[in-house]
Amino acid sequence: ALRAVRDGRKFATQADLEESIEVVIAGYQKKNQVLSNKEKLIVAYHEVGHALVAAMQSHSAPVHKITIIPRTSGALGYTMQVEDGEHYLMSKEELENKIATFTGGRAAEELIFHSITTG
Repeated sequence: ALRAVRDGRKFATQADLEESIEVVIAGYQKKNQVLSNKEKLIVAYHEVGHALVAAMQSHSAPVHKITIIPRTSGALGYTMQVEDGEHYLMSKEELENKIATFTGGRAAEELIFHSITTG
């Protein structure tokens, strides 16, 4: 709703609501942060690595969004997975899937660029 008011609108859109959730998760967009084309490419492959690993798993939340827009949290991009419903306990398989997903970005960098970054 704040974004709508700042933009001079009298109503909030779905995009406004989604952005407010992303601000809580990853911080505000840093639109003035300029990455080189090479850095953008590395971040893009890194995030796709996370998403591909997540998509190939049977016990993993579906990928909702992938972005390479830097955020104030320090993230240069992120892959958002949204759980279906709420649950408080995780099985060993779910934990192993999360670990695999977390390392998917690094694996993609090594596969494509033959080196890794702080990603």
